[in-house]
Amino acid sequence: MTLSRRMFLATSAALAGSTSLSTIFYARSAFGAPPPSVTATLTTYNWGNPDEAKAYAEAFARFKALYPNVTVADNIAPVSSWSDYADKLVTQIAGGNPPDVINIAIEGLRLAVDKGLLMPLDDLIAADPDAKALVDKIPAQLKDGLSVDGKLYEIPNGSQTMVIHYNTKIFADAGIEPPKPDWTWDDFLATAKKLTTGENEAKVYGFGLPWFNFALHPWYLTNGTYPVTDDYAHSNLKDPKMIEAAQFIHDLVHVHGVSPDPIGLNVYDQFAAGKFAMTAAGRWPVTGWVNNGFTDFDVVAWPKKATGTTVFGCGGWGISPQSKNPEVAFEAIKQLISVQTVTELMKIGQQIPMYEEAAKDPSFLAAPKSAPVFFEALSTARPVAAPAYFNSLDRILQRAMDEIITNSLSVEDALTRAHDELEAEIAMV
Repeated sequence: MTLSRRMFLATSAALAGSTSLSTIFYARSAFGAPPPSVTATLTTYNWGNPDEAKAYAEAFARFKALYPNVTVADNIAPVSSWSDYADKLVTQIAGGNPPDVINIAIEGLRLAVDKGLLMPLDDLIAADPDAKALVDKIPAQLKDGLSVDGKLYEIPNGSQTMVIHYNTKIFADAGIEPPKPDWTWDDFLATAKKLTTGENEAKVYGFGLPWFNFALHPWYLTNGTYPVTDDYAHSNLKDPKMIEAAQFIHDLVHVHGVSPDPIGLNVYDQFAAGKFAMTAAGRWPVTGWVNNGFTDFDVVAWPKKATGTTVFGCGGWGISPQSKNPEVAFEAIKQLISVQTVTELMKIGQQIPMYEEAAKDPSFLAAPKSAPVFFEALSTARPVAAPAYFNSLDRILQRAMDEIITNSLSVEDALTRAHDELEAEIAMV
């Protein structure tokens, strides 16, 4: 969706008035939480699947027990792209219907901050000992990922870290030891070659290559590079290390033959069917695999080259600067980030919990055997590249990788063209 200049100006004018509201709120917050008798209606701008919506509803029910005169309308919006998600939020605010509580993933955070859709939460957290105690337990990487210019705009609600999943039965049958935590790209490739066997219908590949940008980020990061500069001001796609990582990905398919053509391939179904010895994911496929009877898998950290850094993604809860009830909204967020809510979301199987105590829950440790690796990976992980122009970066880089994997362009030509296109897009932001 493209906003008209008139709508943009109207929205900007509306948001400009939020400074005094925030200042007043920060001054009032020192006096503590609103009284239980407060009457208000809160609305959310939220996203998630039906199971997650149920967990949110249970959190809001606990909130209702504390604030019986507050009604919460949880509005789940579909996400086709983060720019579209943010634009719809801008339109809603411009129409005089600002939500109170907002859930945005890291991919849309900077765009939302640039549009003035979120207020900093640092002062609110500092003024509330209970909230501060919870936030202090969250890994610094997650909080840094949801901060802009040193200010925290969302409190994390869960994460995903990319790791390697491997089929324990295939490894055992081949007499190959499981990968070690400190393995390298060379180790990975040697293992994938050994485990690529058979022909036609009996073919088993050493690695099923997931084909989306988030899943490819660890190859860049473990080679000591990133798709954009650290300050997000420029493209970094022409970096020789980016070219080297993309060439390695290309060669898994076209030189070494350890991965099939990944475009349009459901690697997670194929992995569960025993067609791949290894694949890559966060925690999101685990519950589905287990529920369908596939348990012959475990996880290990991403293989290293220059570094051992993998990628993480996360979402978080924020408050609109236009909220009429920011103090009450903050109390609702405290229920959404409670250990109970986070544990319930973790049990659904989608999220990696942000609290170490939840990561020690038996339901988290039940599968796979090395489940702690998901949480431990956060200690050295870096957020997915998510500048305000995320949608442009995502589209341009994915197209370049498509051109590379289909041999439409050489790695260097594809990334050079993508670099030039992305630089032009950045200049327009």
